[in-house]
Amino acid sequence: MRRKDSKDKQRPDIVSVHLSPESKQRLDEVCFKRGMTIKRLLGRLIEWFVELDKTEQSIVLGLVEDEDIKGLADMVIKRQTTRKTKKSR
Repeated sequence: MRRKDSKDKQRPDIVSVHLSPESKQRLDEVCFKRGMTIKRLLGRLIEWFVELDKTEQSIVLGLVEDEDIKGLADMVIKRQTTRKTKKSR
């Protein structure tokens, strides 16, 4: 078994994001208003996004036709309500 040294400590993954100047300015404004760093805000958004199911992710990513969003959103809400009801029992 290999001994762990300081080089083996788990480091965060680095991701580069390319934004338009306008998007970066708007992101800076949101972060300032919320008192958060960009890194923390994006970390929270990613943690939230990966917990969504495939249907919810598809809606957020704009992969669903406009005319289908309402029906899917209603289905997602019903599914979430059912999950919460089962957990509270």
